[in-house]
Amino acid sequence: MYWIPMRANYSLITTLPTVFTVDGDLAGDGVTLLAERLWPHVLTGPPETLLDLDLATTIDAAGLDLLVAAHAYAAHRHIPLHIINAAPRVHRVLHAAGVSALPARSPRAEFATTTATTPAPRQHTAAVMA
Repeated sequence: MYWIPMRANYSLITTLPTVFTVDGDLAGDGVTLLAERLWPHVLTGPPETLLDLDLATTIDAAGLDLLVAAHAYAAHRHIPLHIINAAPRVHRVLHAAGVSALPARSPRAEFATTTATTPAPRQHTAAVMA
């Protein structure tokens, strides 16, 4: 059994984007954890969602499926869902799957890092913060 730290950042101002930060592998339990947090959020039709992959070290097929499904759903519903800070290898995989993502060091990434609170301590398990 893995202990997966979670942190929720809630704002009373609903026009600010919600930032989901993936810390570690987007594989196995990390995918399940992200799905449990991301889907209820996206289904509410938020003003904007940023999925920060800056700390994501690897992505497996299930992680890719989740990102593809969330991206397709958000595009269909005209919900702004931006995947940011993807490492070059992750960016290539996402691009090949038809998912638009902004590479690391994008202007959106600078905004995302200024709206997130202090990061959780690094561990070998995945952490999803929203």
